[in-house]
Amino acid sequence: MYCIDISSSSSTDLVEQYSTSSIENLLKQKDQSKQFMVVKNDQKYVSSPAWSTFGFPAKRFEDGSCQRIIGFASCFACKDTYSYQYGGSGSTKYLLRHLTAHDCTLIRDELTKWICSSVRPFNIVSDPGLKITLQTVMNICQKYQGPINAEDILVTPPTIANNVHKLAEYYRSLIRPVLIDQAESGALCVCPDLWNDQYKKVDYLGLTAFFVTSAHGLYSFDLCCARYNENDKTGQSVLQISRLVKNKCGNFGFKSEC
Repeated sequence: MYCIDISSSSSTDLVEQYSTSSIENLLKQKDQSKQFMVVKNDQKYVSSPAWSTFGFPAKRFEDGSCQRIIGFASCFACKDTYSYQYGGSGSTKYLLRHLTAHDCTLIRDELTKWICSSVRPFNIVSDPGLKITLQTVMNICQKYQGPINAEDILVTPPTIANNVHKLAEYYRSLIRPVLIDQAESGALCVCPDLWNDQYKKVDYLGLTAFFVTSAHGLYSFDLCCARYNENDKTGQSVLQISRLVKNKCGNFGFKSEC
């Protein structure tokens, strides 16, 4: 184990041999005296976020004073210790890596408790929408440079239900000119899809638009979905699809004949 000579420029010089592991063991001692402790970085200008979790290991004396152990930084919570050169030449890169590992463990545990208590599928953690939402929350926290109470940003189920219609109309307005352009150029194909919900015993009809751009990119958009109330799926009943196309395609600005 690599050791560093520790000295202090104070009136009471202390020269001892320390290593990261020995400091960790000293900080984790359960004795009441708490001879070794982690003190806050009291530098006036601290830019790295690592110092909200890390401080400097120090040795406390009988008179109540303490002396910092030069060359190390320790975590307030778990006491993990890293070599750190103080005075402008030190890097907090490894301290930040520790924060990432510690936070990942915390997030993993919280996700596990949520999934188990709410009986959610394990693969919900792979859901793209969840990842985007979490990234948005992290960006907001970074913007305000501090923690935010989840209750202040989470909304109620009725609010989400009402927002569905608002967002749907917004995205229709974005895709409308694209679909009109593709339809006018003869490159748009609208395909119906019929399926059955075996549990509810309900038939559905969906419409999906496909087109290929001049750059040879294939795109598809789910336009709409509605209950299919015809008695059968014969050729005669397929005529009902044209009516649905005529009704639904009006939301996107092009006619069913396109």
